[in-house]
Amino acid sequence: MKANSSITFCSNCPRNHFGLCPSIAKILSQESEFHSPKLVPLPAKQYLYHQGEQRHGLYILREGWVLLTTMTKLGKRQIIRSVLPGEILGSQPDLHGPALYSAIALQNSIVCTAPDLLKMCTAHPEIALKLVWAEACETTLTELYMTNIAHRDAREKIAFMILELYQRLKFRGINNGYIVPFPLSQEDIADTLGLTTIHVNRTLHKLRQENLISLHKHELTILDYEKLYTLVGMELKPLDTCDILT
Repeated sequence: MKANSSITFCSNCPRNHFGLCPSIAKILSQESEFHSPKLVPLPAKQYLYHQGEQRHGLYILREGWVLLTTMTKLGKRQIIRSVLPGEILGSQPDLHGPALYSAIALQNSIVCTAPDLLKMCTAHPEIALKLVWAEACETTLTELYMTNIAHRDAREKIAFMILELYQRLKFRGINNGYIVPFPLSQEDIADTLGLTTIHVNRTLHKLRQENLISLHKHELTILDYEKLYTLVGMELKPLDTCDILT
């Protein structure tokens, strides 16, 4: 695929306004030394790569929802985070070493193979800046989750999860007012927040009874944003700047 065809490829992408994508699209439209992205369909429940597997390259999620997971020695699953459209997959200190986490599609998804970003960073410092920004946002989100898991009760943990996912989805335009896709199962929520599925079930039921949220067919509606926000919303402030640099 030549540079001029990359213009069409990227211009048709629903994420062409977010993160690395605008800068990558501009470079690919002007230079032919970098290979153009390729689409990789990733059906629901299929792994993009497994923990410990030797893999190469980075990906950008174009459509869908992917979970990063790790397995403990005792066989317990921990979900590190939800990867949403426009975010990078496969970033780690040793890009050519074994994968630190598994990446599994939660729903039918599409990923793009990223160009040689390290080479691109050398020629185009703005790409390096955006990579640093993206990594900083991921680190901040991980730190916020760690704090909530360690020091919050189940109601506050789930409220935080709902609000941070809503905020990220809204910024990408993947919302209809206070309605957002929510394909996570109760087991997924439990494995993210360090809870049992029974505790998750009871807490979600309580949030429904309080008319704070509704859940129906993998779709979540925030019924009372202000009240939900009073639980843990201020903790989301560090993520606000992640919506600025595009």
